[in-house]
Amino acid sequence: MTEQGFQALVQRLTGRAQRHPARFRLEVFALAAAGYLYVLLLVVLALLSSLVLVVICFLQPILLVKLLKIIWLPIWFSWSVLKSIWVRFDPPQGRPLKPAEAPALFAEIARIRAAIPGPKPHQVLVTDDYNAAVAQHARLGALGGWRNYLILGLPMMSAMSPDQFRAVLAHEFGHFGAGDSRLTGRIYRMRVLWARLQQQFDQRGGFFFRRFFAWFGPKFNAYSFVLARAQEYAADAASARLVGTVPAAEALVIAQIGHDYQESQVWQPVWQRLPHDPEPLARPYAQLLAGGHRYADWSDAPARLQRALQRRTGWSDTHPALGDRLASLGAAAAVPPAAEQSAAAAFLGPTAEVLAREFDERWRAGISQPWRERHEQRQQERQELAMLDEQAAGAGALDRAALWRQALLTEIVHDPATALPRFQAFAEAYPDSAEARYAIGQILLGQGDDAGIALIDAVMRQDPNAIKPGAVLVHQYLTDRGREAEARPYLDAWQARDDLEQQAAAERAEFRPKDDYLDHGLDAGEVDRLRIQAATLPWLGQLWLVRKRVAVFPEQPAWLLLVKPRWYKRIKPALAETEIRRTLDLADTLTVAVHRSELKALFRRATRMAVGSLIYRA
Repeated sequence: MTEQGFQALVQRLTGRAQRHPARFRLEVFALAAAGYLYVLLLVVLALLSSLVLVVICFLQPILLVKLLKIIWLPIWFSWSVLKSIWVRFDPPQGRPLKPAEAPALFAEIARIRAAIPGPKPHQVLVTDDYNAAVAQHARLGALGGWRNYLILGLPMMSAMSPDQFRAVLAHEFGHFGAGDSRLTGRIYRMRVLWARLQQQFDQRGGFFFRRFFAWFGPKFNAYSFVLARAQEYAADAASARLVGTVPAAEALVIAQIGHDYQESQVWQPVWQRLPHDPEPLARPYAQLLAGGHRYADWSDAPARLQRALQRRTGWSDTHPALGDRLASLGAAAAVPPAAEQSAAAAFLGPTAEVLAREFDERWRAGISQPWRERHEQRQQERQELAMLDEQAAGAGALDRAALWRQALLTEIVHDPATALPRFQAFAEAYPDSAEARYAIGQILLGQGDDAGIALIDAVMRQDPNAIKPGAVLVHQYLTDRGREAEARPYLDAWQARDDLEQQAAAERAEFRPKDDYLDHGLDAGEVDRLRIQAATLPWLGQLWLVRKRVAVFPEQPAWLLLVKPRWYKRIKPALAETEIRRTLDLADTLTVAVHRSELKALFRRATRMAVGSLIYRA
């Protein structure tokens, strides 16, 4: 199914779900059941096939030798399918919270549960994420054994007022009360199951049920996508009914833009200290707890809110866009005032400081070693930049490599705005530099300047390897400003390039006897290097290097190294490949094949077609 077909199907199903929500849920359950039934039917048929073959062998022992080669295939198939069905997931992670540590929070949970009937959470977890969620984990995998988890992020609790966070809790329990979390978990398991089955059978190839996968997978994704999005609207409505429309709307706004505030006001200053402090000294979670709700510098909040409102509900996320969620509540979009008290202080009490201290200690323990290494590297970069600046001021113009390094270091040591003139000067001196134009375009887009789009476009036309990163950059810039129509071609360009890369990877993933092979095309010096290194391996008999003829990106060789040990030397193929790679210093993209019986046809075909491929003989 094409992306356009998927979107059209989602739009049709959305209308059906809105008109008949209960019926639509039943349709999703029925579709999921049909998928499981089909898989189980395949397993039963495969096992029956094995049983029939066993009976035939018992009745006609003369056929045993012939059937022995295929009797295991249905059993292997059944085991592969059953193993794929048994999808297990780890339980959610976080710091468990006991009722005695936060009596106010557990009292609020009990009050919300009384208003929104649903299962009691077996465990409340606090995390260092800017998020809140509910989850149900099946301890016994496909057999069930469900445990309910309420997951609360301390940064989000630090950013919201008590009423706003009540709305968040009501939203999450809205999922619990409707049974959405368990349904969502089952849907997620189904998606993983079908992805694994498709990957498995695509690799094996040739199975008659591939058509069913091609039909069921996109259809189930569309149905489950619509249901998951409907669940979000229903949970928003439950939140507004319980705590009021205003707190529910404010919570949605803070959930959307509060993370950006914390990033700019707390985390960016922390990382800005890296060049100056040899050890991480900050206590970011304590800072969030102390002032995350006060919004010391909230002047850009209206602009952030407008950018969030410009985003439209897309097709890759089941969460609707902020504007659509506010419209469904009948609420106006506005920046909430700063809170006098944070939800963390109100609901966690003294435990909030304990949690912040634990998170800070864990953060510092995890970041200390990379911080010290990066600090030392930054000092070296600062010294190198000073030397380049001194050289440019004294001895005159820098060469191309030094001038480029100077611009890069300026961006690293200072900031993109300071580096922009240097990148521009480099591009003026060397008009052929795609890297310089890309750097300039990226900086301009970061400054909100549309002029960066044309520069990125030019680089994407010049260098195909820049298509995917450039498309992502411009697409994000345009969608952040609500310009979806302009952004769409960049998504298409990314997809087209990704399709080509996948085709190229598929061509290079397998070397078969029926493929065409060419001479390696290396110069004599490189061949001599390989020959000298190969001579150090006492077990090596012959070595061939060939290229597979490929249709996608033929300028990027698909090399195959054929290794044949001496006839009297015994060495395991895996060990031989490891020694060859280490001794010859081969690139990871080069495929190595060690001679064995099942590869005889490949060796014969490749060495005959590529006449000059022999590069070493003992």
